[in-house]
Amino acid sequence: MITAAANRVEEVVALTDRVKRRREEYLKAVTHVCAERSRLVTEAWKQSEGEPLITRRALVFKRIMEGLPVVIREGELVVGSQTKYVRGAGLSVEHRPEDVFEMFGGGKPGGPGAGIVESTEAERESLLQDATYWQSRSTISAATRLEHQVLGDKIDALREARVVMANEQRPTGARLVDYEKVINKGLNGVIADARRRLQELTFSDERDVERHYFLQAAIICCEAVVTYARRHAELAQQMASKELDAVRKAELEKIARICRQVPETPARSFYEAIQSFWFVHLAVNLESASDLETPGRMDQYLYPVYEQDLKDGRMTRQEAAELLGCLWVKFTEREHIKGTGVREQAMSSQFQDVTIGGVDENGEDATNELTYLLLEVARQLKTAQPPLYLRCHKGTPQELWMKAAEVNLERGDGVPAFLNDQAVLLNLVGCGIPLRTARDWVANCCVLPLIGHAVGVDDFEVMNLCKVLEVTLNNGVDPRTGKRIGLATGDASDFQSFDQLYGALKKQFEYFLALVVQKDHLLKGVRRRNYDLPFASALYDDCIEKGLSLWQGGARYPQLAWGLQWRGDQNVADSLVAIKKLVFEDKRISMDRLLGAIKANFEGDGNEDIRRMCLAAPKYGNDDDYVDGIFDDLSLWAQRRVHQEQSIHGFPVRTAKGGATQHYAQGKVVGALPDGRKAGEPLADGALSPMRGADVKGPTAVICSASKVNHTELNASALFNLKINPAGLKTPENTQKFIGLIKTYFDRGGYHIQFNLIPREELLDAREHPERHRDLLVRVAGYSAYFVELVPEVQDEIIARTEHSLS
Repeated sequence: MITAAANRVEEVVALTDRVKRRREEYLKAVTHVCAERSRLVTEAWKQSEGEPLITRRALVFKRIMEGLPVVIREGELVVGSQTKYVRGAGLSVEHRPEDVFEMFGGGKPGGPGAGIVESTEAERESLLQDATYWQSRSTISAATRLEHQVLGDKIDALREARVVMANEQRPTGARLVDYEKVINKGLNGVIADARRRLQELTFSDERDVERHYFLQAAIICCEAVVTYARRHAELAQQMASKELDAVRKAELEKIARICRQVPETPARSFYEAIQSFWFVHLAVNLESASDLETPGRMDQYLYPVYEQDLKDGRMTRQEAAELLGCLWVKFTEREHIKGTGVREQAMSSQFQDVTIGGVDENGEDATNELTYLLLEVARQLKTAQPPLYLRCHKGTPQELWMKAAEVNLERGDGVPAFLNDQAVLLNLVGCGIPLRTARDWVANCCVLPLIGHAVGVDDFEVMNLCKVLEVTLNNGVDPRTGKRIGLATGDASDFQSFDQLYGALKKQFEYFLALVVQKDHLLKGVRRRNYDLPFASALYDDCIEKGLSLWQGGARYPQLAWGLQWRGDQNVADSLVAIKKLVFEDKRISMDRLLGAIKANFEGDGNEDIRRMCLAAPKYGNDDDYVDGIFDDLSLWAQRRVHQEQSIHGFPVRTAKGGATQHYAQGKVVGALPDGRKAGEPLADGALSPMRGADVKGPTAVICSASKVNHTELNASALFNLKINPAGLKTPENTQKFIGLIKTYFDRGGYHIQFNLIPREELLDAREHPERHRDLLVRVAGYSAYFVELVPEVQDEIIARTEHSLS
């Protein structure tokens, strides 16, 4: 049955002429920052003064839905755009107005990567006016004031040294709303549930007033999205009345009918289900102007209506493929303009992660025909959005493994990425999630596991472990600024043993951890008093039943709201090994001499020879127990130490080791390290990927190094990139080796793995001739991006990653 399903989707064409035109228009467009969202938010906020926060946020959202321009582009079948531009984005000016000042007030424009952000003079004036209003009223301004009141100069020192990165610049979002509920019940069903709960309130509980305001806000928001859909219906009908082409006229009339039906009422067809999903997904993103909203398991909640349409003859597989092709273009058009700090850490990312495969609530394989069709659409369209994640388990069909390998080889950018069901389920159950519930998990924000009743990512801090090491080697001083920011753990030149150095590093980590956790608590506390998401909250059953928004405590599993990432374990472990071996064991160089070479960035006075010694020291990624043991000990100790801290939700702080371009952002502010890396260079990418050029014994050795201990014992995730020469994957035998490599890693307990399969020569040519490679996609870390939109430093880092062979 599955074999037949896999074969049937091979015959469809998702990249039809219609879809191809839409995709080409996107690739030719430049990102445009728009003022409409900011203007509407500011107007509604001013007019709602005196109302409760949740009511004001609902009225702001209503104004967005009623006032945002609606457009239907030529040939579109799936409609709804966040701006009037093909590549347009608004700004969450109420969250961080500094984004506007950085962009237009003398700062450098902040596009999605290295691209240019366009705007009109009127848009710039409007944005600057709104930003000025929000300068002292925004969420971030309130958080900054509180941080200074509580932490004083310590917070400035943390930021200046970049021990912790500025991830609070990103507006918070909901992460995984219940799309299936809207498809099956319609927003009218959600409104009915909210009205029922309103009627049940007795006001005998002190929180019933709070519940009253939230449920009213939920109704306002759901009705606003219905209005937004009807505006598209009206526009489609107007366009149809003027359309001369009979085919397009019929299409527009059908769009009008669908937009009157969904998402207000249940979807009656696959087409309506896709349109209902898209309106809700777009609205959730417009509410927060964030970039972390996952569509979830689309092959599961769309499959029943897909199957029924095929069975009843209402739709062909070809029609379904074209609809999905149109949807994929809409995903790609949804831009997000980031603040400077977030842009450096998550360049060109949108994190609209689609999860496929896996198991059902009973633990049985959940693969269906739509699983294969989504892979085929991704293969044909080759768009950066949405990323696909394949949940793999012992019962994953071989046909699905082969299809996923085929798509990886043809695209080359790590789509789909592979996730180990068993490892994730162990992690979630360990957090107290019931097994049947945990089996419905999805990937979110690179590679984090999330379930639909949880808060999700919430806010999080990103620690720079290499900076912690650098401060340790300088007795608490940041050598880049010359300021003391850490503990005085002693002059490293006086350390008599490796254990003394390792102990000092742990003390510095604990010192910064306490500050970062406190900072995170302050930020979360401010967000809950200054920001809320009534529409997203309305799409959580628990929120409606409890009568409380996500931020008021409406979610069932707040323990999954993680609060901390850190990066740089690989470089720190390699550096510790170099010191241990060269200074304390082989005594080839004194600590003082090594520190001098590092301070000089390995330049002049014989320092290049010292660098060669450092580079030649054992490195993580070569199945060497000597260095892997230190890497693993550091990983487990840090997980367990962070787990001792308590989150604002009352649970242990949940950590994650993701990716994005944090290795670039953090590397910019870290000087030379004992592993031989020079100042300012990117760190190792991901959580488990070896440093560029350090893994010299082949992919199997890397797999072994990455899986000697459980790196997700307490961590929510551990991202792992590998780069493989695609020339060695041309035969069926080598494709089986590729699949076997993944299975071996998962059998050893590995959590996640993804691949770059673009030849080095093609990347080099794209760097020199970007006009020839506008649509070239690469895997950055947890997501794909157009290579030519990345900054040169990240391009070079991807090129320099070790290229392994399976032939």
